Amino acid sequence: MFTILGQIAFGSYIPAECDIGSNCKVAYGGSGLIIHPRAKIGNNCLLSPGVVIGGRGGHRAVPVLGNDVQIYPGAKVLGPITIGNRVIVGANAVVVEDVKDDVMMIAGKATRLERAEQ
Repeated sequence: MFTILGQIAFGSYIPAECDIGSNCKVAYGGSGLIIHPRAKIGNNCLLSPGVVIGGRGGHRAVPVLGNDVQIYPGAKVLGPITIGNRVIVGANAVVVEDVKDDVMMIAGKATRLERAEQ
């Protein structure tokens, strides 16, 4: 029931089957937040709007997040990976490999592409 209400009210998908630790926070009501039903999230984590914690084609396993992980808006954590403790995932970063404890993952700087002359 809450999953359906979340989808309608906030455009989020946080199934009851998720293993979410204690004292986790969902920023701004979880707008656009998507979490795979088999994902595991540690204690004291922060999940921002537009975050996806999910699978990746060809893999059955899904992400496992440690404790004190902060994931900022628009970031994607995908596939059979483990995110260590005290990791920060910056806005719009796409993480598809394991991350050790105490690391910050950030997205690359935007690149300007000029329109080709016609």
